[in-house]
Amino acid sequence: MNLRGRERNGAVQPGAEADALSKEIRDKLLAVIDPKSGQRVITRVDVAKDAYQGPYSQSGPDLLVGYNRGYRAGWKTILGSFPPDVLEDNTNAWSGDHCMDYTLVPGVLLSNRKIAAENPALTDIAATILGEFGIAKSGAMMGQSVFASDQSNHHELGAGGN
Repeated sequence: MNLRGRERNGAVQPGAEADALSKEIRDKLLAVIDPKSGQRVITRVDVAKDAYQGPYSQSGPDLLVGYNRGYRAGWKTILGSFPPDVLEDNTNAWSGDHCMDYTLVPGVLLSNRKIAAENPALTDIAATILGEFGIAKSGAMMGQSVFASDQSNHHELGAGGN
């Protein structure tokens, strides 16, 4: 968003005006339907201030767009271009990217130890690694060790136990 006070030539007033514009953009993105398949192209749009936490939360984009399976931003848009077609067929090799709605991507966590966390999250990985080496996480860091109820064994990795 081209915010007044943040961007050099900002046009949108922070606060209520920016919030209303974010909602309008979000609603319009969620309404985009592929005319060929009838599917929603975008299944999730998160407002950054609701999704991000921590000291760098203001450094990211204003909205986080999550595409449905089989859709992504066009190749030209990532180079700063605005192609005339809203949707275009993908004729290039495409093995995956970070454009997809994260709730549609299954996660897998493999471990040779019992995972105590009921719903492990990506933010738990760094905390788990630090815990395994006996290093306390910083106060601003998100996540918990996935072995939380099994912290008495965190020293085994360094002691040659595993």
